[in-house]
Amino acid sequence: MSLKETLKKAKQIERKLEQQAEASAQHSLGTVKPRNYLALDPLLRKGGIHEKEDIDIVRKKRRRETKQQLRKTDWLSE
Repeated sequence: MSLKETLKKAKQIERKLEQQAEASAQHSLGTVKPRNYLALDPLLRKGGIHEKEDIDIVRKKRRRETKQQLRKTDWLSE
């Protein structure tokens, strides 16, 4: 048997094992639900594209930004 034939045979065996593993995983009772990757999308989080421009939200944003700026300033060097 040549090297090519051996590699082909090995790939066929791997495919069969993968198919068997998938089939057994589907029949198992403890199936795990896949994660909802859309919920982890940063555009759907607070401050994303879907956020309303409410007055309270804008004020809260400004306060948070000013607090961050104040934390970043080096008060001892001035």
